[in-house]
Amino acid sequence: MTLLAAIWRYPAQMTSQACTKTTKYPVNHIWHADWSLSPKGRWVAKARRTDTGWQIHTIEPVGMLHQFRQSLAAHGKKDALWLGLDMPIGFLDAWYDGANVKDFTSLLGVLQTDEWQEFFDVCQSPDEIRHIRPFYPQNSGIKGSVKREHLIKALGLTDFDALHRACEFPTTQRNAACPPFWTLGANQVGKGMLHGLKHLIMPGHADGFNIWPFSGDLESLCKSPGVTLIEAYPGEICGWPSYTSELTKSNKDSRKKYLHQLRDNASKKGIEISPSVWADISDGFDPENGKDDAFDALIGVMGLIEIAEGRRLEHLPRTPSVLEREGWIVGLDPNDIKPRKL
Repeated sequence: MTLLAAIWRYPAQMTSQACTKTTKYPVNHIWHADWSLSPKGRWVAKARRTDTGWQIHTIEPVGMLHQFRQSLAAHGKKDALWLGLDMPIGFLDAWYDGANVKDFTSLLGVLQTDEWQEFFDVCQSPDEIRHIRPFYPQNSGIKGSVKREHLIKALGLTDFDALHRACEFPTTQRNAACPPFWTLGANQVGKGMLHGLKHLIMPGHADGFNIWPFSGDLESLCKSPGVTLIEAYPGEICGWPSYTSELTKSNKDSRKKYLHQLRDNASKKGIEISPSVWADISDGFDPENGKDDAFDALIGVMGLIEIAEGRRLEHLPRTPSVLEREGWIVGLDPNDIKPRKL
């Protein structure tokens, strides 16, 4: 039985007993980075645990990637740190079999070999697509020349839905996410994913960073100091009960109203937004210079605080495909995934 079939037929069995109880995690630093190919689109929000709760003390550009990883590693030497990433971390279960790769951790090793360097090159034409080079297309090309069917056929799949990981299907709160291998459209994430994989996840893993859920669940990964990389989706977080205020993200005034309500709600939960951060965001984030991405980083870090404090469950399905291959969006309740229409 496929993961999606299990989710829809036996939803109550998709999370472990450990995930059904409220858990407060001993993590001292929580960061969230909105990731992009463009440096100006990479922003990080940072929070630290205080005697009374949490303080969101910084929202800033990620900056030089080597220095960013060094800063993560320095904190991870003495404390548990979570870094949420607004990018997919994991690949379609069926793809691993076609690529002859066991799981995500094994993939990180083979991606360092000469044979697999083309994996990072987005295909320009259909004849270039294969399991070792599955991202397509590089651009839209001449009208009608680029089709989803090219990717579906080359990877031996049945339809476009089959390109989605289980966590990318539509839920009761949001539309389906764009599958990473399809790199066309305003909501495509594959190109940014390739950048983050090559410049953060792979070198971070080599430096000893944990990667949730492939390295374990949140409870086990908080038992000792270290950095844990976590797939987190601000669009998912905005649908949680704690974030029910109406939001039109593209509208600055709507963001401004949303942020003021968010701050009031956060204060009641022991989350302080430092004056310097509030001065930068109180107008709803200016959309120039990547501030839309800073908005997402703030939502991401607040969502991870909800999980750290046990107000939102981890909701991690305990299936081999999730734990070893596809990964999951933290906090996504499998029961919220809409059944696929046949």
